[in-house]
Amino acid sequence: MRSPVLLLVPCALLLTACTTSVTPAVKDIGTRSGPCIAGGPDSVAQQFYDYQISHKTQGSSASTALRPYLSDSLALQMQKTSASPNAQNAFMRSNMFTSNAGGADGAKVASASTIPDTDARNIPLRVKLTSGSQSWNDEVLMIREGQCWAVDDVRYLGENSHAPAGSLRQAIVTN
Repeated sequence: MRSPVLLLVPCALLLTACTTSVTPAVKDIGTRSGPCIAGGPDSVAQQFYDYQISHKTQGSSASTALRPYLSDSLALQMQKTSASPNAQNAFMRSNMFTSNAGGADGAKVASASTIPDTDARNIPLRVKLTSGSQSWNDEVLMIREGQCWAVDDVRYLGENSHAPAGSLRQAIVTN
């Protein structure tokens, strides 16, 4: 009589373990207030550069056209900067998204497939840019907002960078 009761206790414990809540592997990573571009970090980054190249977007006014590609905080920072008195200086009228003031004719974003953490919130990706016979590398920082990947910063790695600082965010703060 005692042995069947003893067998029921471990079974009951196993059943209660199955009904307890489980913490999801992917935690809530916030929301996004702006429009979104579908795809992974490398795909969205490539679409960002392709759009820039095909539309020749330049200057702080480009932030409106590029809004779906930009993180909420970068878009807000660029909007504030475009309303500042320095919005008409040479840097702010140039292509702020590459090391080259004139922008690029071609861009190839490195694949994000080698990044092991699928729960990553930010991913830096190298971008090989070309303009005529010139080529250089920059780095684009992609962040995840909700279910979207967006550009949060550009690090200027080109040798002859026209930027007054090492990254887009730093450069627009100094202007």
